Parts: sequence; C-alpha cells; structure tokens
Amino acid sequence: MNSKKKIKDPEPLVAPGKFNLWLLMLASSMLFASLVSAFIVHKPDAQAKSTWTAFDLPIFFLVSVLIAIISSVTIFVAFKAAKNDELSTNKTFLALTLGLGLAFCVTQYLGWKQLIALDLTLVNARPEDISASYVWMITGVHVLHVLGGIILLGVALFKAFKLEIHKKSMTLMSIAHTYWHFVGLLWIFLYLFLYFAQ
Repeated sequence: MNSKKKIKDPEPLVAPGKFNLWLLMLASSMLFASLVSAFIVHKPDAQAKSTWTAFDLPIFFLVSVLIAIISSVTIFVAFKAAKNDELSTNKTFLALTLGLGLAFCVTQYLGWKQLIALDLTLVNARPEDISASYVWMITGVHVLHVLGGIILLGVALFKAFKLEIHKKSMTLMSIAHTYWHFVGLLWIFLYLFLYFAQ
C-alpha cells in the first residue's frame, strides 16, 4: 500500500502580521501626505486673500516631541531585551513605553487646550482660522494612530507577562517596535512641518 507524504506549505517570506503592518503604514503615510499637501496648496491662496491666521504652536506639542524620542529609545531597549531573552527588562521597558505613550496623549490634549484658549478650534467662525483647523486635523489623526500603538503595546505587555514574548516568539514584539518607531518619527516630521510652515 502506497503511503503519500504530506507536502508542507512553504513558509511565507514575510509574516502576515508584518505585511499587514507595512500596508497600514503605507496607507497612513499617504493619508498624512494628503493632509500636508492640502495645507501647502491652501496656505498661499489664503494668505493672498488675508484669510490665514499665523500662530505659535502650543509648547506642549514640543514636549510631545521629546516624549516621542524617549519612547523610541525605550521600545528599542524592550525589543533588544526580548531578542536576548531578558524577559524582565523587556516587560519593564514595554511598560515604560506604554506610560510614555499615554503621556504623549496628555501633552496633545494640553496643547489642544492652549489652542482653545486662543479661540482656535477645529471648526472656526472666522474663515482666516482655517490654519488652526489643519493643525487640529493633523494632530488629531496622528493621536488616533498613537492610540492604536498604545493598544498594541498593551497587548504586547500582556503577552510578555504570560511569557509569550521571547527570542523564539518575536512577531508581536517586532510589529509593536516597528509601528511605535513609525508613529514617533511621523510626529517629529509633522511637528517640524507645522512649526516651519506657520
């Protein structure tokens, strides 16, 4: 009696989770590129018609840049620790990154409060305050991305406490690491753009 050997399906070159992450980051980059492009196109025309308000960015937005830089360091340490099976260090720095992510959201909220104090809101009665609407849109959409990253970090931390993240199980940690760097670098770019564009 002939016995048939089962042929295993080939392993994918890239883990499906990582592939989906890169697609998400590509789509997000295109979204922010469209918002930035709209800002660049709209500003000269609005200035020519004297319908563009110039204002300083809230200081809390600069604080959030510093938080983004520090959290990029902590997520990198967490990632390296997982690769080296330093599980305690991995959990500590994942928790630190999660805390910094929450602090980032707080600084954004405080920055928005500063804008409101200047009577610069998402929907403005004066047409010249459309410049503030762009700031609200760009920062608001970015915070939504950060919240997604915080959820991802929370799941990774939960898995780390269950000892499911280690050098032989790095997919989730790698996804969290890559995505957190993405939202951090994205914020630095967006802040610099808004700062110099104003």
